[in-house]
Formats: sequence, C-alpha cells, structure tokens
Amino acid sequence: MVPTPVAQPAVTQVKDVQPQIAEALLSCMVKRDGGLTACSVQSEFPAEMGVGKAALTMASQFQVDLMGPDGKSRAGSFIDVPVRIRIR
Repeated sequence: MVPTPVAQPAVTQVKDVQPQIAEALLSCMVKRDGGLTACSVQSEFPAEMGVGKAALTMASQFQVDLMGPDGKSRAGSFIDVPVRIRIR
C-alpha cells in the first residue's frame, strides 16, 4: 500500500507594513471660541486617498489658541491647519 500524501497547511505571509502618512493642509476661519469654521482644502497628499475630505470632517472638533504668536486675537482670521493621518 502506497502512503497518501497529507496536505500541508497553507502558509500565509503577512508583510510588516510601515504605516503610511497622509497629509492635508486646510485653511480655516477661527471662531470667537477657538473653534474652526469655513474650512477648505488647500492641498492633500496623496490625493487619491481622500485625506482632505477626512480632515474637513474632523475640523469642527479642533480648537486653537485664540492668541496668535504676535499676541493678537486670531478670532475672525483665517489660519493654515496642517493635518497628518497615520494609516495602517
């Protein structure tokens, strides 16, 4: 009698993938309470990932210091808001 070969379990290799960083730059108006409004996407990278849209969705939750580096209130002015998202 000839022995029947036993099927070996399939081996799946999982690559150790480094997280990818996606970035967007928003321009937003600072409200009197330090919240952001009227945001628009100025740039995003990589463009095909939709990080700009994701950053816009999160922007309403951001708070900034009302006093700018020059000691003046930022309320009512537009500021650049960089957003970095780590994707695994």
